[in-house]
Amino acid sequence: MILRKTSLFVFVLAGAAIAQAPSFTPKPYGNLKQVMHSVLLPNWGVILGMQAKLPKDEMEWQTVVNASVAIEEASNLIMIPGRIQSNGQPAPVQAADYAKFASALARAGQECLKAALIKTKDAIGTCTGALTQACDNCHKVYRDPPQK
Repeated sequence: MILRKTSLFVFVLAGAAIAQAPSFTPKPYGNLKQVMHSVLLPNWGVILGMQAKLPKDEMEWQTVVNASVAIEEASNLIMIPGRIQSNGQPAPVQAADYAKFASALARAGQECLKAALIKTKDAIGTCTGALTQACDNCHKVYRDPPQK
């Protein structure tokens, strides 16, 4: 009987601890343009630089791996609810096409990661093409919309 009461007490105590565990909700700090300029643009440059000059050693390839992961993760950063644009308007994180563009950015980052790991010129071409297309598709709608 004492063992049963002790077990019940431990179970209730554990449940209370779990119920009080702190939660984490990501919140945006920089605006969308700041994220683009601080995360995406520099890493895009590293990846596109592979076309002109292949990395010559493991340390340079690791830089490309890191840039690829940053591109993948940036797709999450630009989708955080509450992110604003540089003009103070909310970023369109609820828009289906914007989410599709962010997903394409993540896939392009994955392609670039594969290219950095297999180290072939063909894979690099595929990766840089996918990355450029992902950026262009979103920019055509949200950064450089056609003038009416």
